[in-house]
Amino acid sequence: MMTVDETTVKPGTVFELCEMENSMVPYPVLQYSLVYRTSEQETQRNTDVVKILKDSFNRLTQLYPIVLGHKERIDNKNVIVVSREDLLEQRVFVHEESDISSEDFELVRCRRDLWPADVDRLLKERTADTSSLISAVVVCFKNGSGYLLSLSMSHIVADVSGMLILLEQWASIARKMIAARIADDGKYAESEIMPDRAIDFGHARFWEKLSAHPKDDHPHITYVERQDCSCDGDIGRLAKWAKEYYGSGAHNGDRTNLELRVLHVSSQSIEKMRLGFNTDSGGKRPLHGIQIFYALFWQRYVAKCLQLRNADIDHSQPVFLNIIHNVRGLTPAPDYVGNAVSPVYVRTTVGELLENPVIETANLIKSHINSITPGATVQCAEAVNNPSNPFVPKLMYLQRHQESGLVISNASRFPFFDLDFGIGKATGVHCGKLAVEGMSSWVPHSDGGVELYFGAKDGICTLLKDDPVFAEYVEFSN
Repeated sequence: MMTVDETTVKPGTVFELCEMENSMVPYPVLQYSLVYRTSEQETQRNTDVVKILKDSFNRLTQLYPIVLGHKERIDNKNVIVVSREDLLEQRVFVHEESDISSEDFELVRCRRDLWPADVDRLLKERTADTSSLISAVVVCFKNGSGYLLSLSMSHIVADVSGMLILLEQWASIARKMIAARIADDGKYAESEIMPDRAIDFGHARFWEKLSAHPKDDHPHITYVERQDCSCDGDIGRLAKWAKEYYGSGAHNGDRTNLELRVLHVSSQSIEKMRLGFNTDSGGKRPLHGIQIFYALFWQRYVAKCLQLRNADIDHSQPVFLNIIHNVRGLTPAPDYVGNAVSPVYVRTTVGELLENPVIETANLIKSHINSITPGATVQCAEAVNNPSNPFVPKLMYLQRHQESGLVISNASRFPFFDLDFGIGKATGVHCGKLAVEGMSSWVPHSDGGVELYFGAKDGICTLLKDDPVFAEYVEFSN
């Protein structure tokens, strides 16, 4: 485990990746941006904010040198190597001045098409740059009115929990440096600004704890592996098709025919769902409003996909919901920077999804989440990350041919608004631009509710907006 005193990064350091990071599919780039408003007086009082943010970011990456590396394959294993060139690379921190104020940016925050060109370009570059495992962007808004802080990371080395740990520690270092700058002309001992605690970045430790549990059957993997996909030839041919399918980017759908929308579910709507739908819970423990919204969102989305296709509905057709589930709590010592998510595949039929009460589907989803044990997580990781395993190509085949799968990545419970870099707390949280059909990324809203960044085929969102059941709880922000 890295300690706060070990701040020297050595070129040639190699970090091995465990099974949870050795996926055969491309890893996405996670990106979250925070908006901070400041007064002109505050900006004049401390003119070194950008320099301090950069210095504190450099100190942070020295504590977690794996994020400075790049992915390589050595001895048939995927590893992260920190080279001398990586350490000299200056692209990991970018700063730019903008001609828009923080107030004006908040007005267009949900309208990516109205973003200032400089801000849009910077954030697009960060998500497109797959050579860097981490990068930070700081945009200074006009007339000292605030800042936009954005962190981008490859999913190889972090999930949202890991990103939040790094953001919290970056904020802690910056906050102490700014306090010292204001109070004592920037004089401080290095030990005074370092984080109060070190965080483990060794992925293998978490995997070892999971693997110590007996292996359990993951119910969805068992279902998929039993399916007969012989119509596309043997598993070898199907695996080749799946690899080409991912490599071509076809799994992202037709991006030219994709709507990127921001949906808002207020805290009042979440409470309304909790009170309204739980009356039909059949004696089971009441569900949280967010759990109910999983089911409502899935049901209405599939219904609109079928309506848009205007085809005869096959009620026996399988449909899938994929919840990107954080599994850190499955084993002790989950507090580490790394990737600790496992997909929760919920399967039902078109007929059951559209005809069953929403609360019944919500309980089905909950039962699937509760079935994710340490042993099932190990089985899932081994199945997803083993190129010779038939699970991945079969899953790709099934999902490709039913075309109405929904993916939920819910980061709304994370305290982004509490992050204070010495310039106050965040006033807005923004998720990186999505261009994947059926993918939804959830972040907290300032009113205590949830904001969803959602990609869907052109026409789906219009149908959802006109759906009286959906519109009762959801507002469209763009």
